[in-house]
Amino acid sequence: MKKIVIATLSFMIMSFAFAQPGRPRGPGGQYSERMEMMMIWKLTDHLELSEEQAEKFFPSMRLHQKQVLEIRKEEKELFSPTFAKVKKGDQISKSEVNKLLNKVESFEQKKIKTRTDFIKKSGDILNPTQQVKLMMFEPHIRDQLQDRMKERYKPPMRGGNPKGKRRF
Repeated sequence: MKKIVIATLSFMIMSFAFAQPGRPRGPGGQYSERMEMMMIWKLTDHLELSEEQAEKFFPSMRLHQKQVLEIRKEEKELFSPTFAKVKKGDQISKSEVNKLLNKVESFEQKKIKTRTDFIKKSGDILNPTQQVKLMMFEPHIRDQLQDRMKERYKPPMRGGNPKGKRRF
């Protein structure tokens, strides 16, 4: 009887251990999915989207994000040979730097063009006020995140907690 109870308990413990969600991508697990869901929620709230608008808008937004990721990937590949040279200790000429700068400038122009095209195309789905809010969303959310990071990682005040703020 004792062996059966021990076997059953060990089986239950093992099943609970294997039932935990995994970490499919990198440290932190499903971090990118959670970030995307938060961004969709914030964007829906910021733009005040109706259900019909959201059904049409978010697929086009995902397509835009894929295009931007492709541009960033190409840009990253552009830098890898130059970084390899720098790591080896090789000298880089001014002409190579100028070529690299010209290519970087073209990638920045591509990013700007895809963003403006996306915002123009969103005019079929969004009203003009929502389009302006869409243009302002990225800087707005970036500022919010910076403020949160500053607040979170701010060094503690000397002398303990400020008056009126209790720890517990």
